[in-house]
Amino acid sequence: MTQFPLDAAIDCGALRAATALGDACARSDGQRWRCALSGPLAAALIVNGAALELRDGSVVALEERLLDDGTVDLTDGQAIAAPRSDAASAWVGVDPGGDLGVAVGLKMRDGRIGDAAAVIVGVAAYPLRARQLEGALRGRAASAQLLEIAGQTARIEAQPFGVGEVIDEAALERLAAAARAAVGLALRRASAS
Repeated sequence: MTQFPLDAAIDCGALRAATALGDACARSDGQRWRCALSGPLAAALIVNGAALELRDGSVVALEERLLDDGTVDLTDGQAIAAPRSDAASAWVGVDPGGDLGVAVGLKMRDGRIGDAAAVIVGVAAYPLRARQLEGALRGRAASAQLLEIAGQTARIEAQPFGVGEVIDEAALERLAAAARAAVGLALRRASAS
């Protein structure tokens, strides 16, 4: 498994280069710009609250423009703003290519998880905001049991009766292990800050 803190993976210069509208996006129908987001970059942007700056000066969360095919609707977009988050976050990829993995961002409050953001990639055509996993984490203290809950919740969410499309048992177990590791890494980072 590949593990790293998300803020270490997001070099602002590289992020700007990777998300420059002219370089990363293509006009799909003469009117709309679409940008494909996948893997750790998509997870990092969403978990850390990246935003799309619009031409009119307003700002919307990037995930609000995420389409079912994994692209971002940039019709009236001007730039993707670098994330500004104080959450302790981590990405754990199941494979070296980052095609399957989990990103988690945690904000601690009084020794418990006050807020959580989670994204699973590789289980659907688009980066999946893991709302069930987020709910399972909120309000809990760090423990071995919490890591097991995180793994099982990610596993459920990745299956067709959850939200995802994964049915391969081995892939589901690797994803559950990635979720446990991502939550554990984010918790360690949160306690160190």
